[in-house]
Amino acid sequence: MTGAARIQPVTHPPGPSRNALKGTDPGRRGRGANGSTGWFGAALVAPACLVLLIVLVLPSLFAFAYSFLKLNYTAPQGFGGLTNWNRAVFQPEMVGLLVRTAVFVAGSVALTIAVSLPIAHFLDRIGNRISTILQLVVIIPWVMSSIVAALLFRWTMLENIGIVSFIAEHLGAGWDPLLSPTQSMISMIVVASWRTAGFAVLLLLAGFKGVDRQLYESARIDGASRFQEFRYVALPGIRTQLIIVTVVLFMSNLNNVEVPLTVTNGGPGDATMVLPLRIYELAFSKFDFGGATAMAAAAMLLNVALVVVYLRLTFRKR
Repeated sequence: MTGAARIQPVTHPPGPSRNALKGTDPGRRGRGANGSTGWFGAALVAPACLVLLIVLVLPSLFAFAYSFLKLNYTAPQGFGGLTNWNRAVFQPEMVGLLVRTAVFVAGSVALTIAVSLPIAHFLDRIGNRISTILQLVVIIPWVMSSIVAALLFRWTMLENIGIVSFIAEHLGAGWDPLLSPTQSMISMIVVASWRTAGFAVLLLLAGFKGVDRQLYESARIDGASRFQEFRYVALPGIRTQLIIVTVVLFMSNLNNVEVPLTVTNGGPGDATMVLPLRIYELAFSKFDFGGATAMAAAAMLLNVALVVVYLRLTFRKR
């Protein structure tokens, strides 16, 4: 056609040959890489899993099996059925023991979180250098031995030779909380919370660090107060860390024998006798290893229940 622009055909660059396309299947490429990565990851985790199997899983299974055996001290004497369970677990005093254990565990967890949340939020909002120094101070009780930390707290705060007793004496007030059942339980809760607060602060602080700072700025632009920022921005952002801290603290305090043994030793009377301390007493004071294994098996079932609750909460969030 004359007077009209000639339309040029659209040309494409030559594509790769069929031979070049071989081996470019994403599934084929990924299977090899993911397979090698999976085996490498399993090899890295295997030593830790082996250690946990030896020091945690196998002793727990042995304790559960031994709870159904007749024991002469630690020597099995045949199958005993529920004899140990009837003697140690299925007793009326077990109700009071579980109630005291629940009070100790719930009180310790609640106090630890109530103290750790504002501390972690405060450390998140201040300068890095000051925050690092304060983190080192907060973590000191947690990195110390449990027995040493409990003894230091008892000698400083609870005994007649402590500074609190000295101040109370000069103020004309008596101070001997270990003679009162209620004050003894409160003292034990305070010591356990003081011991574990450092762990909770560090984990919650890591969660606060992961909250997007733009969310705080948007909340301030909308006129939110500091409390509203904490309630509606910070807390939802650390939900996972808060669940982990709660479950770990529950399990830790449920198995805590050092603090009750060191601070009150179950007294006065049985006012602060909790489940792990009763297991320790049966095994190493009364040498009733059959009853101790039965009670330890019951404690293990409680721990498993807590793990199941933690997993359900975690997967529900996902």
